[in-house]
Amino acid sequence: MIDRDNLASIARRHRDTSAFPLRFGGSSVDFATWRSSTLAYVVQSIDPDACHVDRVETIAQWDCSSFAGRRLSLRFSNGEVAEALLLLPHQQTPAPALLMLHDHGATFDIGKEKVAPAPSDSPTREAAQAWADRFYGGRFPGEEAARRGYVVLSVDALGWSSRCGNGYEAQQALAANLMQFGVSLASVVAMEDIAAAKFLGELPEVDRKRVASFGFSFGGYRAWQVAALSADIAAFCAIGWMGTLEGLMQTGGNQLRGQSAFYMLHPQIAGKLDYPDFAGLAAPKPGYFLSGREDRHFPPAVVEAAFGRLRELWSAGHGMQNLKTTMWQGGHEFPIPEQDAALNWLDAALRG
Repeated sequence: MIDRDNLASIARRHRDTSAFPLRFGGSSVDFATWRSSTLAYVVQSIDPDACHVDRVETIAQWDCSSFAGRRLSLRFSNGEVAEALLLLPHQQTPAPALLMLHDHGATFDIGKEKVAPAPSDSPTREAAQAWADRFYGGRFPGEEAARRGYVVLSVDALGWSSRCGNGYEAQQALAANLMQFGVSLASVVAMEDIAAAKFLGELPEVDRKRVASFGFSFGGYRAWQVAALSADIAAFCAIGWMGTLEGLMQTGGNQLRGQSAFYMLHPQIAGKLDYPDFAGLAAPKPGYFLSGREDRHFPPAVVEAAFGRLRELWSAGHGMQNLKTTMWQGGHEFPIPEQDAALNWLDAALRG
């Protein structure tokens, strides 16, 4: 474990002195100009080649009381194939839609199934229900969203479920293999999420002007990231993932471990853009950030510092009325009352 006592001095100096040259406010340009130029730089740095879904196959279909379910196989233009769950509500279309982004949790045999219900006879259903019981109050948030009338899409990220690798220790090896060719693991996730958002918005059942991203933990990071990078996302709910880099590079922090950190590390923009400024590229879109005061991964002081910066950015983008940052008294979880609050907020934001 890397902590404050054995963190290399060179890393400590970078952590404590970085001025983040791409952050807003470092020059005299207005917010709109900063956002446009910085977004272009970030997208080009992460992956200059557009990623999209170029083939879709339906593997299975089933029907529930409030929605029809489909298990899909999506082929991305980067050559990767991922399975996805698509929930289509039994209501009038076109409907609003959620790109439901699954968490990390150091558990890889399930991915999309953590947040969207697979058929009751699925071999992963028992493990998925146990996960929902542990982190989501016993409920799949995608199922509740579909019941409310949202089209829901959840796709396996690289390393999970249909794309499962060799577990926790293999993450770093996967990242290292990709880096041999100048590709970051984080960029693969980011570009595939962008592609999934575009695919979702183009479905005939979907109102493409009302597509939102939604996620908890790693899914929360992905929710604000894809909102920042994709014009197809109109609003987002990011639960349980926000902080400043300096605050998160502390004793016990995941950013110091390697392994899962590589899913959120973009080498080309590292040290140039802090997390709140990266998320601020989504401004002035409606954005909902929630964090727990007892979350051991995201200490309250670190979160509050990041929330303060987010408020500065949304204010500069003339969108303060669209931003909600809030803390609740729990830990690293997303129980039903907090899910309902986020979905209620999103209902109102997408109606606006």
